[in-house]
Amino acid sequence: MLKRIISLIAIFLLSLSLASCGGKPVLLFLNWGEYIDEDMISAFEKKYNCIVLMDLAESNELFYSKVRAGTTIYDVVAPSDYMVEKMYNNGILEELDFTKLENYNPNSDNIRKGVKNIMEEMQGNFGDDIVNYFVPYLWGTWGIMYDTTLPGLEEAVVNAKSSWSPLFDRQVLPAGTKVAMYDSHQHAYYAATKYLGLPSNKELTHSKLDLIEDLIKEMNYDAWGTDNIKKDIVAGNIDLGFMWTGDFLYYYCEQIAKLVVGAYSKGEIEISEIEPMIIGLAGASKSYKKGDKVYKVGFDLFIPDDTIAFVDNLVITKDSQHKDLAYKFIDFMMSNNVAITEDYRVDPAFSNAYYVCYDTPYIKTYEEILALKKSEAGEEKFTAKDAEEFKKEANNPYDSKLFSKVYDYANALGFMHYYPIDTTKGHKLTSFSRSYVDIINTTFYNARI
Repeated sequence: MLKRIISLIAIFLLSLSLASCGGKPVLLFLNWGEYIDEDMISAFEKKYNCIVLMDLAESNELFYSKVRAGTTIYDVVAPSDYMVEKMYNNGILEELDFTKLENYNPNSDNIRKGVKNIMEEMQGNFGDDIVNYFVPYLWGTWGIMYDTTLPGLEEAVVNAKSSWSPLFDRQVLPAGTKVAMYDSHQHAYYAATKYLGLPSNKELTHSKLDLIEDLIKEMNYDAWGTDNIKKDIVAGNIDLGFMWTGDFLYYYCEQIAKLVVGAYSKGEIEISEIEPMIIGLAGASKSYKKGDKVYKVGFDLFIPDDTIAFVDNLVITKDSQHKDLAYKFIDFMMSNNVAITEDYRVDPAFSNAYYVCYDTPYIKTYEEILALKKSEAGEEKFTAKDAEEFKKEANNPYDSKLFSKVYDYANALGFMHYYPIDTTKGHKLTSFSRSYVDIINTTFYNARI
């Protein structure tokens, strides 16, 4: 689990004849990178004797342009809420027949409160009918990831007068703090409007946009990035950055598992100390002390109350050529405890949220993730049996069953802390017109020159 590997099936494969696929039906899926447990795709293919060809896009705008272009007729796409609104408004989505989905109903009590809030916001924008065009897949928030080892930085982030100051005001940060902004202009725009006290859901005048441009110029970020921001903070190359909570959470859980298993493999802690060490590292101090030695995670995430919240969804395109298979695919990804063969069962909804560390929209699946930290009644979580098994894998401590078990426990604690069950933090991005999105992009391009 140390490294998640994405196996992108190149889209040129779509030109192959069905005969080369053995006559099997083919589902064309447009997704985000590293945003699904690919074992679940393999399980779906096995269960339904089909082929899933997955193409990737790195932004909602690319989702829209790829679908709208019609060069490839995708069956299922995974756009965020505001892009669902745009696709719905432009008539390129299929209205869903929920009788074909056993595992989803938009009125279900199983849907998390924060997701329902976003769905209601979408209904307020476009009418009640819009919820009939998508199925929530994963959701979450944006936060400010920072290095906890840099003196004064955590205090500056947590106690700032404005939650957004650390991203836009170097005067509140320790001297020399290296700051990175996520390279998505619409997300940076939202954060800037919140800091400046401007409406984030309305088109602004040129004078207000000039304020944002001047703000970005003055900050003169040390880096603009995407996935590399979290890696650079972990490596100590950047001190603070804006990013998805899920991107942070994977590295957070992995770091806890590395610290714990590393300490155990060196004989620095006993098997009975593993659980309290995980709890300490995942607690408020993000540390654990054993004698004179202190173990620290080294980074954390602060999530402003008015942050960006999002729901990524599975939709069927209007032009889909394989709608029956598309319904099966969506229903499969919303389900758990699915029989693939007589002796092989999978839990797609659980596995996808667990794998990518983004939150699940569904209460029952959330409870399954939290159950990862539970032990059998009356037993310790980590036992002599774990110690014996680890001896067999001691040459590869970070690829051991113990590592996975520690990671699971940290994952459950991480979900509890960063994705509280009743969280309603944040607001979704606004579905601006193409012309205004161009203006936002121009504003940021000019500021970055």
